[in-house]
Amino acid sequence: METIKVAVIGCGAFARSQHFPNIAQSELVELVAGCSRSEANRAWVEDNYSPRYTTPDADDVLDDPDVDLVILSVPHSVHFELMLAAIEAGKHVLAEKPMTMAQEESYRVVKGVKDAGVKLCVDYNRRFSPSMVHMREAYHAHRGTPRVGAGQFIEAADRPLLPEEDASMLMMRINDESSTYRPVHIDWLTGGGEIIGEACHWLDLACWLLDEEPVRVFATGSSRLSHIITLDFPSGAHACIWFSPTGTFRYPKELYELTDHYALFRNLCFVETQVFGRGEPEITLFDLQHDELPEIGSESGHSGYVAKLNERARMHADSGGERWPNISPDKGHFQLLEAFARAIVEDLPSPIDEWSGARATYLSLRAIESIRLGAPVPINVEEMHFFVD
Repeated sequence: METIKVAVIGCGAFARSQHFPNIAQSELVELVAGCSRSEANRAWVEDNYSPRYTTPDADDVLDDPDVDLVILSVPHSVHFELMLAAIEAGKHVLAEKPMTMAQEESYRVVKGVKDAGVKLCVDYNRRFSPSMVHMREAYHAHRGTPRVGAGQFIEAADRPLLPEEDASMLMMRINDESSTYRPVHIDWLTGGGEIIGEACHWLDLACWLLDEEPVRVFATGSSRLSHIITLDFPSGAHACIWFSPTGTFRYPKELYELTDHYALFRNLCFVETQVFGRGEPEITLFDLQHDELPEIGSESGHSGYVAKLNERARMHADSGGERWPNISPDKGHFQLLEAFARAIVEDLPSPIDEWSGARATYLSLRAIESIRLGAPVPINVEEMHFFVD
């Protein structure tokens, strides 16, 4: 199979933890270049992954005819500029979230992709997490053919079902720790705040999990930090994103709970899924993507992951901040890279395309507007699905 030649623009912490290891693991892509203004970052890439070259100048990558795919891992405020330049240079693009920070930028990216005939993928990776794929499949199988397990307590068997009882409810709880935020992320000009920079993940994920697009958004709190976002869907389903930056990384970051037709589907930060209400509980455990503490939490799943997080915290404290072992649940980064590379090779649709990126940005902006107004705001179809000539 043809190998996709890749250049990474932006070689900081995230690219080091995900993009470079994932490229090295893949048989579909080959690293050509690393681009960073930081001499230290370029040296790290050279020492660890031996690309053909490194450069401080993005134009060197964009002008290189051997580069098929550009991976952008740069601050939010320069996503659009570099993305558009890469598209106009005829490169396929894998972009970190958010795709853009403004509606006009989304329009120009969508039009640019169409005009250039390239493919773009936004790294809303959670759609490709093995645990999230498992949970979604279980939920849709149940919703298509509801099965109520033995032992359900029924108060009035002859009561007709109400419309609300046919609708799903989704809760996403995010336990984050704001001491880890760099200033660039919470400066509204460079990072856009945590709705633009982080909640976009869960706005995209809610649409994918429920296989619907919302008709209304109501948000409260702060677009910069703490917030709660609710989404209303045409089926009657509701989703709630509860984002707290005042939590602790001694406990897993993400919890998802989805209820439908007397069943509960849970995803515990990508390491364990649980299904209740369809008979006996169904528990499925998932491996971590990276585990530098394999001797801790050998029971795996949620309890094993908690044990690893707390041991890492103790090691970090005891070493005076020098040690921070890599313990990462599988959020789907590698699987998304593979899917996008295959889409390029086989000329398939992008797995998470520019329209998905534009939708997530639009929903983020509507949530911010709702906070400013102190009221629900509608989703306008002509704004979310704008026309591109």
